[in-house]
Amino acid sequence: MEAEKKTASGSELRSQLILLIENHKAGSPIDPGVYWISLYPRQLSAMFYEKYGILVSNGIVKRLLKELGYRYRKPAKTLSTGIYVQRDAQFKIITGLLSLLCLQKKHPVISIDCKKKERLGLLSRPGKCLSTGERKVLDHDYEYLGEGKVIPHGIYDIYAQRGYISIGTYSETAEFIFDNLLWWWSDYGMHQYPDAESILVLCDSGGANSYRHHVFKYWMIEFAKQTGMSLVICHYPPYASKWNPIEHSLFCHVQRAAAGVVFDTYKTVVNVMANTSTSTGMKVIVRMNDKVYKTGEKIDKKRIEWSRIRPHPKIPELNYRISA
Repeated sequence: MEAEKKTASGSELRSQLILLIENHKAGSPIDPGVYWISLYPRQLSAMFYEKYGILVSNGIVKRLLKELGYRYRKPAKTLSTGIYVQRDAQFKIITGLLSLLCLQKKHPVISIDCKKKERLGLLSRPGKCLSTGERKVLDHDYEYLGEGKVIPHGIYDIYAQRGYISIGTYSETAEFIFDNLLWWWSDYGMHQYPDAESILVLCDSGGANSYRHHVFKYWMIEFAKQTGMSLVICHYPPYASKWNPIEHSLFCHVQRAAAGVVFDTYKTVVNVMANTSTSTGMKVIVRMNDKVYKTGEKIDKKRIEWSRIRPHPKIPELNYRISA
């Protein structure tokens, strides 16, 4: 059949396109109004010619797809992997504490977490960065090719808009968190908040700072004893770690600054993270912590000074005060 150039109107082409993609689309199991296709515009252009004998450009196909609601999108991580019954109640507790302390501002409010662990070496990393030439890395990313671990543990001071990152080289443990908090308080916190009597610590409910682990409470008691500061600890509900302020106030900016940078040495890692900043004035201070930590540490309940822990009357497992 000889190709026809103008044998169909816009509405006719749209109807023909709907028929073309009908057998190639898949639907979302949880949203009946969401569909996707694995065809490219050039493939659909060829299908127009094969089935209807009409020459349709890639640009027209793209415009028609846009009219039908099809755009390039990546999967959105918005579905929770689980449900915590008291989720809303916990958020109200955290919001209430933040509102109260925001009026005073003499007690520090910090958000803590460990950023995604990475490997040191000439290994590829996601993202792009400005470069005058090609950065060459190994053609495979096997774990044994790494030259070390990069374990960034962050502390974000909400009032001061300051991030403090310790680059660990061994493992993320409760003692690792303790050392990093002690570094922040001794070098910075105690000077910025000379009248403080307590610290509000916001953290996730899993990992090395899990509310289920006695070892975390043990090291937080040690911190309170050594610094003379009481701690008010609030864990974000399970499956809600993305609401931890450090995620969208510090780590997202660090990730942007380090995009496409090859972590060939620890010096490179420290420099790129320390250069993170925002237009609103957020700054980052970075240090290396190459201490070797014992993994799998178990703490007997008898070793914990329970008299120092005062649980919150509501959701006591996620909220408690540790006295100095």
